[in-house]
Amino acid sequence: MAKGRDSFTWQLKFSLILGGQAFSLIGSGLVQFSIIWWLTRETDSTVILSLAAITGLVPVILLSPLAGVVADRINRRLVMIMSDAFIALATLVMAVLMSLGYRPIWLIFVLLFLRAAGSAFHQPAFEAAIPLIAPEIHLVRTAAVTQILRSAISFLAPLLGALLIEWLPLAQILLIDVVSAGIAILLLLPAPIPSVSQSDGLRHPLAGYLQDMKIGIQYVLRWKGLLALIIVFGLSNFLLAPVLSMMPLIITRHFNGGAREYGFFEMALAIGVIAGSLSLSIWGGFKRKIVSINIAQIVCGLGLAGIALVASDSFWVVLVLIALCGLCSAYINSPATAIMQAKVDKEMQGRVMSIVTVVCMVAMPLSLAIAGPLANVIGLMPIVYIPGLISTLIGIACFLIKPLMNIENRRVSKPVPTGLLAGSTEQPENAAP
Repeated sequence: MAKGRDSFTWQLKFSLILGGQAFSLIGSGLVQFSIIWWLTRETDSTVILSLAAITGLVPVILLSPLAGVVADRINRRLVMIMSDAFIALATLVMAVLMSLGYRPIWLIFVLLFLRAAGSAFHQPAFEAAIPLIAPEIHLVRTAAVTQILRSAISFLAPLLGALLIEWLPLAQILLIDVVSAGIAILLLLPAPIPSVSQSDGLRHPLAGYLQDMKIGIQYVLRWKGLLALIIVFGLSNFLLAPVLSMMPLIITRHFNGGAREYGFFEMALAIGVIAGSLSLSIWGGFKRKIVSINIAQIVCGLGLAGIALVASDSFWVVLVLIALCGLCSAYINSPATAIMQAKVDKEMQGRVMSIVTVVCMVAMPLSLAIAGPLANVIGLMPIVYIPGLISTLIGIACFLIKPLMNIENRRVSKPVPTGLLAGSTEQPENAAP
């Protein structure tokens, strides 16, 4: 009976947190799609799109290390609430300014910067909160359900965004995000999340945030399997970023499409992710999660490369291929998230998640800074098929990296004291928990 109550309790907490995430993401998705298409329509510039993407990434890169420490020091529900409130306030101010007729391009960049700053704190807190309430055996399913939510919103946001950007001025679309953020905060209020019990060194103010960041970095560097996984994620983001950021121009120039076709593209990607995540939420995935990740990486790369071969009058083939890539991404992201949530020590998860974010985010602006000007020289299609082929080779190479293939053998240790980091190294399969 108690077991049934415990199961209901964690599921209820997870549902409330996920509900808050849902409203936060739907508003953000609408605004993000609308802003990107507004910039595409107003400028028709690869450089502007690249700069917009970089502007949204820089604050995440700069603030994520601090955000990870904050998520490990402060209650993670409070971090999420404060992040949503900050994003809502910034968006509200921007909506008012644009309603008054003040809408230069640089103002859009300011909005992207501030929203990304809030998200930098929200994401590691959310990811690190889940293993505090959900049993380890359900982490793949919770990751898959979370992915379904994100994908469903990715499916709906382009559709609604394409309609709204034609009917409403951008300022009014921004107000939708303000309302959704308020609802997200209301849902988080009754969902208690346990605070992580830290060692005295981590709690003591003299330890300092910089020292905590250093501990998190050392933790990753000493665990070769986790380090390899993070590097693979960084390379994947480096290769994928230019493909997705240039897709609006590929659609308009090569396929003679518009906002509707771009919406279909985003929806097809989301359908693929939903299909993959739904199968994982029911089935639970392969016993060896890393094998699933590697195979999906190979297939996803081939799908991306195939997009470059599609004729201009066969846009539906692009939708099929990107849906396949979306399905593969579910079999990459959900198992990888579950591995980190299950194997990384609980009091280190905020920092580890933020390190993952930083590595991936650093890779993306570097890639975009190269891809934008390069696309003007070699054309758009090579920006698609070259990253796809390299991604496939990375997936194959991952099978040869022993620490990565053994990452699931590690057992979670007791809380890590400030001065003791040996527990972060790879442990044999029969190591004591």
